[in-house]
Amino acid sequence: MNKFDRIISILILLQSKKINTAATIAERFETSLRTVYRDINTLKNAGIPIIGDPGIGYSIMEGYRLPPVMFNEGEALSMLTAEKFMANIADHETQQHYQSAMTKIKAVLRSSEKQALDILDDSIAITPYKTEEHKPYLQDLFKSIAARLLLQITYKKTDGKMSERTLEPIGCYHRSNKWYLVAYCQQQKDYRTFKMNRIQKVILLDKTFNRTHINLQHYLEEQAKAWKEQQKAQVVEVLFDTSIVEFANRRKYYFGLIEEVQQERGVRMKFWSYSIEIFARWLMPFTDKAVVLKPNVLQDRIQELSKELYQHYHS
Repeated sequence: MNKFDRIISILILLQSKKINTAATIAERFETSLRTVYRDINTLKNAGIPIIGDPGIGYSIMEGYRLPPVMFNEGEALSMLTAEKFMANIADHETQQHYQSAMTKIKAVLRSSEKQALDILDDSIAITPYKTEEHKPYLQDLFKSIAARLLLQITYKKTDGKMSERTLEPIGCYHRSNKWYLVAYCQQQKDYRTFKMNRIQKVILLDKTFNRTHINLQHYLEEQAKAWKEQQKAQVVEVLFDTSIVEFANRRKYYFGLIEEVQQERGVRMKFWSYSIEIFARWLMPFTDKAVVLKPNVLQDRIQELSKELYQHYHS
């Protein structure tokens, strides 16, 4: 990105958020802090009312706005692709808001860019791996997070019983085609993760909370770390026959591949696995085309699963 484009992009970024630190700007545009300081001074010298100092952050004086920004073709096509994903992962109200925003974006495009979008609109499809019911709670949850409003939910627990909770929402995240809500539960006096498809009812209370909470990303990292510490990692070695190596390659990194060696009969792969149970179930469809070299406990579990499968269909 050349200097002119970078400075204009920094100006747009400053208008998109209340405060932007120099470190954030440097990371976004892959430049040094010194370069960011020079760019900020360039904008100030051009008459842009920027407030802030190094170490604190920068913002645009309230009331100052640029005229409508023109999107280039690459940005518009990226937005179109995002719209396709949105249709599969969001509730109906969120989809409508996104479609409305896309209509406004298309309105400022040049004719050639509109034509490119029209062609690609029918030529890009996102098929979800697994569909689930998207309950109409996303917008309410987003609003409660942004305004720090208390939430009251009716939640269906694993055992099927209903539970009433009053929550201080922290954030939402999407994983494996499912939405999750992370919040501080006033009943449990601790942080909890709630599956969206189990939330039966949502009420936004006209009351804010002042408690300072953990950052969502930090919470997710801590949860992942705690889960790994609870698991007993083991080295797993499997010899995959040449005929099914292609299929093993599709998930090998997901199961913790750390080494692979080409052999005469196929490929020997070594994994660092935290779950023998999950690993055994992954290998089951490969039948005799995947030979477990170690550990023995994995061989034993596959034998048990094979017997259970046989009994299931012959009982």
